Amino acid sequence: MGQSAVARRGLTMRSRPTAAAIAQPLISVSIVSHGHASALGVLLKSLALHEPADRVQLIVTDNLGDDLPEAQPGPWHSLVTLRNARPRGFASNHNAAFQSASGTFFCVLNPDVVFLEGVFHKLAERLDQGEGDIAAPVLIDSRGAVQDSYRRLPSPRELVARRLGIGAAWTKPADGALLYPDWIAGTFMLMPSSVFARLEGFDSRYRLYFEDVDFCTRARLLGLTVLVDAGLRLRHDPHRASRRLGRSLYWHVRGALRFFASDVYRRARLIESHA
Repeated sequence: MGQSAVARRGLTMRSRPTAAAIAQPLISVSIVSHGHASALGVLLKSLALHEPADRVQLIVTDNLGDDLPEAQPGPWHSLVTLRNARPRGFASNHNAAFQSASGTFFCVLNPDVVFLEGVFHKLAERLDQGEGDIAAPVLIDSRGAVQDSYRRLPSPRELVARRLGIGAAWTKPADGALLYPDWIAGTFMLMPSSVFARLEGFDSRYRLYFEDVDFCTRARLLGLTVLVDAGLRLRHDPHRASRRLGRSLYWHVRGALRFFASDVYRRARLIESHA
């Protein structure tokens, strides 16, 4: 088998490309901080340890405007820091970051993730080989428990059942399996930049929740495939803010209502009913 496109682009885990080879970063990583200065430092340290930093363009958004100190370019191919005059939603922030992206691939990444191994290379190769169009690893918590960061297309009944703790049990994936769910969480999404552009980014009408469900559903309606590689793992300790009363719960309910009332959801269900 010939050399993959990813290898041709110079993504090797230990070798340092020449100056000519790194004129364009391979991956642009968009991270939004909303009071996550401490977590962001841990993330970037783990990212530099496990990934070829000189092939990574970092786009860090300070959603509070003055929460993050001025960062140094360090080992990265390049660094862009965006500061908001007022807080914006998840979708709007990543859409704005994409305007500064110059990488072949675009990665949406939460600031409270920790890299345990290199994942960009393997996922990018799978995308290059046509095994998927939007990819993610499995997410585990600090105890090693696998999180339900990918699912089938939800329904209002299933969502209520999950909140009441009576939904169907989530099945742990087999190690090394390739999974094709209906959607993956916005905690980590890797795709060719052309895919993000084709979908015109996230729907900015979603403030904090369900923009990832909508994004993946729109992708599938265009014939694109969502992939999870269960042989790759990142650590993520979510706050589960939407399970508590307050603004986060409000945005979660609002996002769910918008999605279930959308033409995107109606078309996806119609296709399922005829499958």
